[in-house]
Amino acid sequence: MAKNFDTRPLSSALGAEILGLDLTRTFDTATTEELAEAWTENILLLFRKPDLDQGDHLRLAACFGRIGERPRPKEQRPEDFSKLHPAFMLISNIRENGKPIGSLPDGEMMFHHDTIYKKQPHLGTMLYAIEVPSTGGNTKFNNCYKAWDALPAAIQTRVVGHKAFHAYDYETIDHRQGVKPNAHGTLDSFWHPVVITHPRSGRRALYVDRLMTQRIDDLPQAESDAILATMFDVAERPEFVYEHVWTPGDLLLWDNLCSAHARTDFSINERRLLRRIQIEADAPPAA
Repeated sequence: MAKNFDTRPLSSALGAEILGLDLTRTFDTATTEELAEAWTENILLLFRKPDLDQGDHLRLAACFGRIGERPRPKEQRPEDFSKLHPAFMLISNIRENGKPIGSLPDGEMMFHHDTIYKKQPHLGTMLYAIEVPSTGGNTKFNNCYKAWDALPAAIQTRVVGHKAFHAYDYETIDHRQGVKPNAHGTLDSFWHPVVITHPRSGRRALYVDRLMTQRIDDLPQAESDAILATMFDVAERPEFVYEHVWTPGDLLLWDNLCSAHARTDFSINERRLLRRIQIEADAPPAA
């Protein structure tokens, strides 16, 4: 059967670039199914389209599932929704009249899964580069299938059936000692299986990350900390990671259940602007 587009591997860890596809048109069922298969197989997809408008961005995202809803009402978000569809989020350090136009403005971010602290995290994230700094601000992605497979058998056996606690707390996430779910008040947090079975591939993936994960249930704190430290180190091995150097017009879609991502630092004196949309999952992640 003839392919509707070509693919080019991005790395041996994960990822593929989609070639020969016109992102301004509506895709037929065969093309949509082929894209879904490519996403499942490669975890991360790269499309390149300068000046991709919001309508084309929304239509492409809908090929992969339901468009995610933003949890905060528009009046509590920094974006100008006279110019932006409310499903989008701007990732930017740009300020206008002294106020940020987006979120997550500056600096480095450790590996994390988007919305892992929610009962039902998003299945995927799609991020489009509009302005990028001359250096830095890259995004690293890891392969959590390979991370699970590479863990020592003793650790795999120890954590199967256990859950990990994840919290949205960028200011105190490194202070893990004594952290308990009820101590966070209104802070977004949730327990998920340490290893999940991906709903589309059927493969097992490690589902913890350095930024959000704080402890494993029913283990002594010291043992939990030691196991998590090993998991983070294994998941971030260079051979399991692809680092994307952004150029304007890059559109990345990643699977948020079998991949975590991190951001490298960049100069606060340079502008960075990206447009994000998320794909809903059909159910919470399961073991």
